[in-house]
Amino acid sequence: MNHVAHCFLSYPDADLLLGNFIGDFVKGRSWQNYPDGIRHGILLHRAIDVFTDAHPATHTMVGRIRPFAGRYAAPVADILYDHLLWRKWGEYVQELPFDAFATWVYDALDARQASMPAELQQRWPLMLQGNFLQGYQSRKGLEWVLTQFNRRLSGQLQVPELSSYFFIEINVFLAGFDVFFPDLVKHVADFRNGVQAKST
Repeated sequence: MNHVAHCFLSYPDADLLLGNFIGDFVKGRSWQNYPDGIRHGILLHRAIDVFTDAHPATHTMVGRIRPFAGRYAAPVADILYDHLLWRKWGEYVQELPFDAFATWVYDALDARQASMPAELQQRWPLMLQGNFLQGYQSRKGLEWVLTQFNRRLSGQLQVPELSSYFFIEINVFLAGFDVFFPDLVKHVADFRNGVQAKST
């Protein structure tokens, strides 16, 4: 899962959100240097990634896009999952409109920018200015995200072909998402309840 899902699965805990958001930038055991709430978010990020990568529906999705993404099919699947979550938002998140959710994320993270790792602190103003969560709503925005990722890979993805295939087969991908996402939500709830139990 990418930004949208990681942020959503932290709601409404702002410290958990920060830890989840910075998870990819905190290596090894350096998570232990953060306060408890942020530490839990970092560990939640890792738990989400491990569960997602191991899920059969993700394996199927990765296989479908591998011809266009090669060995980067798994992280590309994470990006595509965010678009699928946006499409399914009204089914899974009835009580919170997407734009209200995005505003909460932007405000909570902006207030905690000083606690982000240095690399992410530098990126944050441009991410905020670009309303990065809304970038997953449209085909154009999704292609932009994939293109930016592809630049870091020196052009190893076939972005136009991948996008075309994804949107032609969107109903197949949505059906796979409906198999996967409820399992992930339950896994996260169990994780969060376990952390809360240990904290009391």
